[in-house]
Amino acid sequence: MMTLKIETHRSGIFVFQVGADLEKLRPILDKIDYGHRLFSSLPLLPDIAAQLEKETLVSSIRGTDCIEGGTLTEDEILQVIESTPEVTQEERKQRISNLSKAYQFVEQQVINSQPAFLLSEQFILHLHQIISSHLNDGHYSPGQYRDNPKSKITKVGDAEHGGAYKPPQAHIDIKLLMGQLVAWLNSPELLEFPCLIRAALAHYYFERIHPFQDGNGRVGRLLEKTILLAAGYKYASRGVDGYYLQNIDAYFLAFNHARKQEKDSPENCNQVFIEFVLNGFATSIERLHHRANKLMEHFLILAWLGDLLKNKRINQREYGILEYLGNQPNPVTTTQLKKYTWYQHLYHGYSLSTESRDWTHLINSGLVIKSENDAVKLNPFI
Repeated sequence: MMTLKIETHRSGIFVFQVGADLEKLRPILDKIDYGHRLFSSLPLLPDIAAQLEKETLVSSIRGTDCIEGGTLTEDEILQVIESTPEVTQEERKQRISNLSKAYQFVEQQVINSQPAFLLSEQFILHLHQIISSHLNDGHYSPGQYRDNPKSKITKVGDAEHGGAYKPPQAHIDIKLLMGQLVAWLNSPELLEFPCLIRAALAHYYFERIHPFQDGNGRVGRLLEKTILLAAGYKYASRGVDGYYLQNIDAYFLAFNHARKQEKDSPENCNQVFIEFVLNGFATSIERLHHRANKLMEHFLILAWLGDLLKNKRINQREYGILEYLGNQPNPVTTTQLKKYTWYQHLYHGYSLSTESRDWTHLINSGLVIKSENDAVKLNPFI
């Protein structure tokens, strides 16, 4: 069942196949596996794990939403997730709220599955229903496969990214292919493949079928994450959306390259797309390592500053300055620092001599390093 050919009713033969040389993919698979195992072995503090959870969720939602034309920033997305009611009149915020719920649904399904999670059509339909819920767009038809009348032709893509593709149009074909896709991905032969390849294939062939009126990209990328999450790739599976967004032209071109190579080079037709996806995962894990290290450094600095404050080696105002400098990758001038609202609030009601005395103490004690050009930076762990 490595290759599965389906005779559809109206769309000709549709083929599911691995279409890649596993040996050529082995180096990057090993790199991802090593990076993931290394990250998994990190002794993450609960506060760091919670911060990574929040940051990767927001980044992933922004990536997958912006690919489909979303415009909200990460700060705006976080605000939506934390404060927006279940239903909002603003569609761009409703899309974010829906995606947040979809991520929660995926995690709950994976966690509650025993002994192991397997994809199902019911899962996919429910995922689309969550993503489409309360959107004022008649194109979605939440949780329902497309059934195009003969007068309506669905096309995917454009000339600039490898051409437009005409997926199956009739409900009878879409229903048939979705059932076969799920069976193929759950087959013993495919389950023996690395989860990273299965995830990429699920993503690719779901988008080839393009079963829904709208929301296909978001659902397809979530299917990819679901397979990886079930295999233990939690944070890293989220980071790949940012990679797709940053390399969006290459993303669409890789998809269309695979589609066009299907007849001429079936044994390697999906190689380029799978390699692109795997490079995204490798990049995601590298970024995850870097961010986890920075967070650990940040929490260590906070603990150190807390001890200094507790032992009365610094005052509350000095703590505020040191905490800010500890978050900055580069030195900052005192002139710029004093323009910030938080800094002005810090010294509201205090004299200039008090402010000067604080800075003299911070510099003379070695807690802050000041350069000749008036730039200052934290000198941690002296």
